[in-house]
Amino acid sequence: MLIGTSYPIELWGDIFRDFRQVEKVQVNTSAERLDIAIKERKDILQATREELDDTLYKFSGNPKEVASSFLKKHNVLIYYQETLVGFFDIIGYSSFIDGNTVEQAIQRVSHFLNEAINFAKTDILAVKIDHWILSDSIIIVVDTNRNPLFEGSLEMFLGICSMVMRYGMQHGFPLRGAIGGGDFYKDGEVMVSSALVDAARYEKEQEWLGAVLTPKALAMVEKAKEFEIRHKEKSLIDFSSDRFMHYVRYGMIRWKRNESLNKRHIEKPDKSYYIKPFDMAEVDWVSKYLPDHFDKLNKRKMIENSHCLYAQK
Repeated sequence: MLIGTSYPIELWGDIFRDFRQVEKVQVNTSAERLDIAIKERKDILQATREELDDTLYKFSGNPKEVASSFLKKHNVLIYYQETLVGFFDIIGYSSFIDGNTVEQAIQRVSHFLNEAINFAKTDILAVKIDHWILSDSIIIVVDTNRNPLFEGSLEMFLGICSMVMRYGMQHGFPLRGAIGGGDFYKDGEVMVSSALVDAARYEKEQEWLGAVLTPKALAMVEKAKEFEIRHKEKSLIDFSSDRFMHYVRYGMIRWKRNESLNKRHIEKPDKSYYIKPFDMAEVDWVSKYLPDHFDKLNKRKMIENSHCLYAQK
């Protein structure tokens, strides 16, 4: 059989064991069958190699998506495990709404989001990126049911976050955000995510128009790097490399310094990794891009702290 059209039953067992909801997988080699025990459930799910192989074509040969589909079909709650979530807020959005008619606001917001989100639509082989718009917030997440985090999905995800920040500024919608790490579940109107909570906490604590990678997000990146080294004896995940330097940088993080504001009791490293808006280095970015409704006087510290993002290579 061709690679991608059939997998050994032992490999199918390893794939199911990756799911946190799976308590135990017993491989019956002679029958080429898996007996799958789900946490807090008495019944044992059974899957044969033949039925799993026969489903591969529906998911472009991706065995992890086959396993996800099988578990969903048997009413097992499936969500993205150990993923990254980008959370971005439009700064000054309420002032923008107050200063425009409904028609003007719809037209301008639609123009920005259509351009930014069209770029964010990614479903290519091993990489799938999801996104949602919630009023003045943009959420971007890596589908780790397609594949665990690896250098390709990291590069695509960080590149999208970088471009979204650039498009926001160029369209007069400056963004502040954060990249969080954890789990993510979305089904219809229901959205539950430890990674989103992580990102939202850090977004509020920054005093610039930037987006920090949280400690939990960096832990996910490090885990992906260790996984690659363990299985391939090397990893291309290196934020200082040419592959990533256009999207992410290391340096001073501009935090809100009033400790009374840190009600979330989060870790605030002086230096860490942050998103660099793609290919922006314009000395006059303030006068060129910040809109009239943006309160430049009261937000002058935020603007000053953002020069390293928008005025420097």
